[in-house]
Amino acid sequence: MKNKKAIIFILLIIISIIIFFFVKNNYKKINIGNNITNKSIEQIEEYILNISSYKARIEVEVCSNKNENKYILMQKYVSPNISKQEVVEPNNIKGIETINDGISLTINNTNLGLSSIYENYQYMVDNCLWIR
Repeated sequence: MKNKKAIIFILLIIISIIIFFFVKNNYKKINIGNNITNKSIEQIEEYILNISSYKARIEVEVCSNKNENKYILMQKYVSPNISKQEVVEPNNIKGIETINDGISLTINNTNLGLSSIYENYQYMVDNCLWIR
C-alpha cells in the first residue's frame, strides 16, 4: 500500500516537472493575438503601410454644437480600393452599408431594401475613419 502511494507521488512530481518545463519554454514562442508590441516603430509603420486588407469594429463619437452621437461601425477594406462600412448601432440606422469600389459609391439600406449608386464618385473631403 505504501509502495503504491510512493509510486503515484513520484509520478505526479515527474509529470508536474515536465508540464512546468514545457510551459516555461514554450509560452514565449506562441504567437496568439496581437504581437505587435515586440516590434520597432519602423516595423510597425511598414506593417501598417503595407496592409492589404483588414476588418475592424470601431466606435465613433460625433460631437456637434447641440449634441453628441455615438455609432458602432464594422469596416472592411481589401486592396486596392474596395471598402465597406456598415452601421451596427444605433438601432434606428442599423444595416446601412456604404460600399466604395474605387469607381462608384453604393449606399444600401438593408432594412428598407433601398440602394443609391453614385458613379465616378470622388471623395469630397478627407475621410478620417479609414486606415488607408
